[in-house]
Amino acid sequence: MRSELVKVMTVYASTVRIGDIVNIGGAESRVENMFALQGGGKRLILDMGEPFTLGPSVPLFARRLSTTEITR
Repeated sequence: MRSELVKVMTVYASTVRIGDIVNIGGAESRVENMFALQGGGKRLILDMGEPFTLGPSVPLFARRLSTTEITR
């Protein structure tokens, strides 16, 4: 049986993924696309089309959908 689980985690430029729902200034937005920047940062393209530059050591809270296998 498969189950979907939402994890709340801290992400950085090196760990953020497309599909993560990130909290920026108290507002949540889904990461639709991203591009690597020199120096280890990332340019995130959020669901409303606005860009956000994430520095390499800046933490963000994110929700991530995870599929897990449940055995009994």
